[in-house]
Order: sequence, then structure tokens, then C-alpha cells
Amino acid sequence: MTSERVKAKARELGADVVGIVDCATLNANPPDPTAAQVPERLFPEARSCVVFGKRMPVGEFLSDHGWAIAYTNAAICRRLERMAYRLSFWLEEQGHTALQVIMDETDPELKRGSYGYLSFRHLAVEAGLGTFGLEANLLTPEYGPRMYFCAVLTDLELEPDRRIVEQLCIGPSCGRCLECCPTDAVHQWTLDKRRCGQAAMVNGVSAILRETVRPMLADPSRVDEVMARPRTRAQWHAVMGVAESFGVCPRCLEVCPVGGDYQAHLAREHRHIPENTDAKRERLAAMAGAEKRGETVAGNPPTNRRFIGPIGYQRLRRSNRPEIRRATP
Repeated sequence: MTSERVKAKARELGADVVGIVDCATLNANPPDPTAAQVPERLFPEARSCVVFGKRMPVGEFLSDHGWAIAYTNAAICRRLERMAYRLSFWLEEQGHTALQVIMDETDPELKRGSYGYLSFRHLAVEAGLGTFGLEANLLTPEYGPRMYFCAVLTDLELEPDRRIVEQLCIGPSCGRCLECCPTDAVHQWTLDKRRCGQAAMVNGVSAILRETVRPMLADPSRVDEVMARPRTRAQWHAVMGVAESFGVCPRCLEVCPVGGDYQAHLAREHRHIPENTDAKRERLAAMAGAEKRGETVAGNPPTNRRFIGPIGYQRLRRSNRPEIRRATP
């Protein structure tokens, strides 16, 4: 069984991009060594990880309808999970064991909040599919940050792909993701997930606990009142449909100029960023100055360099670029 055959099967199942990384590399390079997201915790027998992604339709970034955006993203995730199951069963039919990595799970023993057994964006970097942007989203050459990813672990030893070592994002010299963020959650190559969640997860767990569960626990006489609120009904609807629990705010995704789809479909609509302010411009200038002096900004872990692109930004990025530098075998 060759890597190309496995990747061809993933594309046949609907993947827009696919890459392979050996699990030894993942085990040796966890995103955060203090709370390791590594394959050996899930499937010690795994030798290879197949990482694949599905693009988000550009129409999603031309709409302001939160429910439409949320349901589209949920549908993409469910499609990816079905692809992962089918790829896992196919590998079994070839005589190998495989395990699909669930997309929405969270391991509360590692960290608070949304923190899964494996990080798909870090897997995608290791599999040669892209590099991190300033807002710590995964940017791909083909579709920028406008993708979702899934993965399958297998005991099959496959030839891994090489990481991209040039960063695709020019960082604070662009800074459009920081300028547009409605909750000011973008920092230097990192993201304040709690702030981001205020816009991206309007009906997430935190919102439900804060706005619905805690008021009823604090005053049981208010149960009927709280349950009758339109906001409570919207939260229940969101949980049942897995919508507006994530992926509601597309702003940093739709303004990012990386990816062949941006100039073709999004540049005219999103050229102007109304959320930009003098304070945001000053923050970007300070970040750019710090990078020029070689300073590490607080909150930006040293391990990030591996995922941003260790040799830095080299040239203008376009959609099909065989000249992109990759790590040596």
C-alpha cells in the first residue's frame, strides 16, 4: 500500500487536500508539551496519520446570515467525519487497522475549553498542507484559512509528506485578521479563544452556562421565566442542530488574502475593513517592530515557529505553487 494510493482514496471520498505525517513526528512535536495532543494517547499502534480537508464554499463569506453560516460549517464537519469513517473501513479492508479522530471531542483533563485529543490545524502543518496565520488559523495555499480538517490514524507505515517551511502569512505587515476581529481576539500568531468564542460560539457551552444554567441554579423560582426566553430556545435549537455552537463568525477567514479563492471570489467584497481603528493599527505597528528586532511577544510560544514557517516569509503567495519550500526529507 503506497501513500499515493491512500491519498487518492481520500480524494475519491471528497477531500480537497490530503497529506500524510508519520506518528513518530507527531509524538515528538506536540503543539504544547505541557498538555500533549499526540497519537500515542489515542492509538499507540498508529504509525501514520492521514490528514485531509474540505473547503468552505465562498458563498458563506458573502452572507451575513449567522444561521446559514453556522449550519454550512456543521454540514462540512459531518461530511468530513463520514469521509474519515469510510477511509478507516477501506483501510481495514486492505488488512490494516485504523481509527478516525473525532472532530468535536474535547479532553477536559488537558485544558479548559475546546482542546481535543489531537489538533487538526497542527496535524495539517505537519502533513505539509499549510502554515499558521497571524490569528493561528491554518492557512493553505489553495484556500487560505477557509477549510476544515479531519484525520485518520493507521498502523500502516506510509511515506510522509514534507512540511512547508516558508510562512504563507506575512503577519502584522498585513494584519487584516486583527483589524476585522469584532472581539479583538487576535494577537501575534496566537488567538484569545475566550474572546473569539464570544462571536464564533454565540450559543456555545460557555454562553449556555452563563446565560441559562447559572441563573436557574442561583434562583430556582426563575426556571419558568428563563426557559421561556427566546434566547433560551435559540440555544436549545443550536445544541440540537450543532449550529451556532461554533463557526458563526467568519470575519478573519473571509478577509484573509492567502489562497487562490480570495482574488477570484472575495477580494472585491472584503477589500474594505470597517472594524479597523487607530488602536488596532498601532498594535500591528508594534508587532511589526518587535518582529524586526527579533523579539518574542508574550503569549507567543517558541513552539509556534515550527507551525508558522521556520524560514519566514519569502515571496507573494499564489494558488498553485510547486516552488514552495518544504522541509528536507
